[in-house]
Order: sequence, then C-alpha cells, then structure tokens
Amino acid sequence: MASRKSAIKTEGRSTDLTDKLNKMAERSAKKVGLKGKATVNMEKVASKKSTTDNSRKTLKTKVSDDINHSAFDSLFEKWDEFDFPPEDYIVDVPVDSLESSIGYGSLMRQMHQAFLRRVAFHKTPAGGSLSSEEARKAAFHACTSKDEAKKIFQEMMGLPLESLRFVDLMELQSFAPRVAEWFWERAKIEGRKEFESGHLAANITFPEGYMKQVWNIARYIGVRESFIDEWNPQGGIDVAMIDMLAQTYFQWQYWLEQTVKRSQTRPYEEHPDYLRWKADRKSENERNGYKEGYWFQPRLSDEEAIEHAVQMADRFHRMFMRTLRQLRDLRRYTQVTINNAGQVNIAAEGGKQLNTSK
Repeated sequence: MASRKSAIKTEGRSTDLTDKLNKMAERSAKKVGLKGKATVNMEKVASKKSTTDNSRKTLKTKVSDDINHSAFDSLFEKWDEFDFPPEDYIVDVPVDSLESSIGYGSLMRQMHQAFLRRVAFHKTPAGGSLSSEEARKAAFHACTSKDEAKKIFQEMMGLPLESLRFVDLMELQSFAPRVAEWFWERAKIEGRKEFESGHLAANITFPEGYMKQVWNIARYIGVRESFIDEWNPQGGIDVAMIDMLAQTYFQWQYWLEQTVKRSQTRPYEEHPDYLRWKADRKSENERNGYKEGYWFQPRLSDEEAIEHAVQMADRFHRMFMRTLRQLRDLRRYTQVTINNAGQVNIAAEGGKQLNTSK
C-alpha cells in the first residue's frame, strides 16, 4: 500500500512538472522562432525520464528504510520479550550502595560512572557551570514511551560501536532494561571479535589516522596470521602473546630501518638563508626564546642518534625473543592431551618406559 500511494503521488507530480515544462517550452519557442511542438516533446521525454529515476530512487530509499525500521523493531521486541539471564556470581557490596538497591551488573556500574562524569562536566565552565540539580537533569533524559525507546535503539544500531556512549544506554535502560542488557552483551561480543581478529592490536600499532592505511593494517594482519598458522593458538592468552610478537616485530623493523637511515643516508640540513636569519636574531632569540630554567635540554649528535636507534632495535628484538620463550614455556608446561593414538610411549623421569595401546 505504501508503494502504491507513493506511485500515485509521483504520477501527480510528474503531470504538474510536464505542464510547467510545456509552458516553458512554448514561451522559449515563441522567443527564438522555433516550433513549439518538437520542443515540447523533447522536454516531455526528459521530464518523464528524470521523474521516473527520481521516483525509483525515492521508492528504493523508502523501502530500504521500511525494511531497516521493521528489522530493528522486530529485534527490539525479541530482546524485550525474553529475560536477560544474569550471571551466576555473588558480590559483597555495601548496604547503602547502588548495587544493593537495583542489583549488581557490569552495565549498571559503567552507566553509573558515565552519569557521574556527565554531571561533573556540566558543573564545569565548559559544561555551563550548572548547579548539581541542573547538571543531573542535563546529564540524563529517561525514555517515556516505547516509540522513543525504539527510536533510540535504531539510532544506536546505526552508529559504529566506538561512537556509542553509556548515556545512550542509560536512556534506553530506563524503559527497556532487557534490550539495553542484550545490546551491551552484543557490544562485548563485537569487542572480542575485534581482539581475536587482530584489528585491536593493529590499531594500537598504528594509532594515528594517517597511519591507518590499507597497506599498514594488511601488513600487520598478514604477519599475525603467519604466526597464527605456525603456532595454532589455543585460547585468548595465546592470541594476546601472538599480538605481542607481531607488535614487537614491527617495532623492531621500524628501529632497524631508522638505524640504516641514520647511518647510511643524508639527514635534513638547514637552509643557508635560515641559518643567517637565526644568526642575526640570535641575541633576541636567546632573550625571548626560553622560559626560566637552569639547564638546556641536550640534543643528540649524529653518533648518539645512530646509537639510540641501535639500542631501540636491540630492545624490541629482546622483547620479541622474551615473548616467544614465554609462549613456548606456556605450551611446554600445559597438560598433554592425546587424541586418536594407536600406541603411546610414556616414561617418567628416572622411571621405566610404559607402552600403552588400545
């Protein structure tokens, strides 16, 4: 029904647009002395084509929005219908604490801390220098209806996880606590995927935006996957240590490159005009260029810069080897599991060898 109504309205708009184009074409034809009929026909074709394209785009966007809204609404209803299973643990808390009155949970604790940070911000000059009561009102707005909760849920589902705030979850949790809990669990699952896929460590290795290029991230993931294929990690600790291996390997590569650059390539040199300008203003720079103090920060000579790069490369090499030994020891001292073995030879230290078979 929605698509049919949209089509009817589009036809009405296209008719009005065609009439306007006809009148414009007749006026332009009279001015330039052309035949109005041919001009009108060309304008009709163009108007029909553009109107059809616009109507298709509008209908496509509307259908896509309807699908997204219906999908989010159904997911909201599903999460709101079933109770969120609490974790089986008991925590000792003070009688007058927040947890004792509403129940303990990681989401509630995080939201409470986020609320306190927002209140503190609104009490500062940057946040408006509000009073405590006004700051609390400005920091949090609770949902008052299901439609409002669904709207907030749809907005949160459309945002990247790194852009979400606990204040948004607070607004949702006030009316639909089960949905907020499920959303928090899904966010934690995505966080685990970020860690296990290696993108968490890759983004830390290349922290700035200009470093987060496809080739840099691909190189890191490629090295990491090569380590994983060889070592076959068995759990989160193994994955974390492989990330440490990959990160220290990249740092070692960087400082090794700096060693070669500083020892075998030409450094940047100051332009002669700039050197003369500094010499002319030396007295003024010395008088106005420093704050009060008792010593000048030392600058590295060429030899010291090269030695520094060598030391940093050696440091990260030792970190790499230390992590590799720890990973090896972790495997060495874990419990041995034997699957589908025909015959196993077991010998204790200083003891007799035993041959066991099925």
